[in-house]
Amino acid sequence: MSLGDYLRLLRAKRGGITPWEIEAATGLTKGLYRQMEQRYRAVGDAEAIRMLADFYGVPFEELDWRLNWPRKALSRMLVAARDAQVPITLHLWNGEAVTGQVRWWDLGAAALETPDAGLVVVQRHAVEQWTPAAPEDDSRS
Repeated sequence: MSLGDYLRLLRAKRGGITPWEIEAATGLTKGLYRQMEQRYRAVGDAEAIRMLADFYGVPFEELDWRLNWPRKALSRMLVAARDAQVPITLHLWNGEAVTGQVRWWDLGAAALETPDAGLVVVQRHAVEQWTPAAPEDDSRS
């Protein structure tokens, strides 16, 4: 799950507090929280992550590692795996993994053709990490 997806989940668990209320409570620069939550690439730095970790009461590391796994990097890897016709493994937030050939993907989901279960559709927000990672992936740029 990308940092943005995880921040949306944490915010929902707080009962729908607004991004503006979070910025006011944490001291984040105006607009930064919305960018962190909505951008498909990595946005934010260690200080912003620390402020949000304190606000949400989660370990810094729980947010920080997610900067290296943004949705844009997943998109690049899905395209690369499809084009090269190689399998990809999607590691899900619940500890499960799905491995197969990419058949299609969009901004919300991806479909993998698996040897055992056939076509499996995975919602992108459920993906924590994937293997292989795209070799050209520079997700913090």
